[in-house]
Amino acid sequence: MLKDQEIEVALRKVLWQYRSTGPALTYLDYAILDLRPGTGSVDLELRQRDGHSGRLVIQLPSSGAPQFWLYATPADADDGVGQLLLWIDEEVFTSGLMVGRARVEHDGESYVRAAPYGWRLDNPGEHEHFMEAVGPGGSNSGWG
Repeated sequence: MLKDQEIEVALRKVLWQYRSTGPALTYLDYAILDLRPGTGSVDLELRQRDGHSGRLVIQLPSSGAPQFWLYATPADADDGVGQLLLWIDEEVFTSGLMVGRARVEHDGESYVRAAPYGWRLDNPGEHEHFMEAVGPGGSNSGWG
């Protein structure tokens, strides 16, 4: 099993590096601007070029919680972070950090919430529809 610290080191390598949708949609480009390690989790700040932002808590292996973004057992921490970035890409590049995402406020900061299908939608009917489609575990296969 990968260690939390290995994943944190791999995440630090991608701080402040903008991930791009290409020239037609540059307003959706985003970067991870901040990383706050916690016990069994890491708290990330995401900011799109258009200014929309939010924080996201990612559960690490020691937490025992599902990691919905993993689609295969990662070979190493860099591979696991690569899978996480693909998942974040899909979420940012579809609906971004704009309206429609379920959020929770904590200490004056806005957090998007993870769900087995991606970032939780604030529409209860849509949320339920996607939950039924993917089930409680999503495509989770763990950090390995």
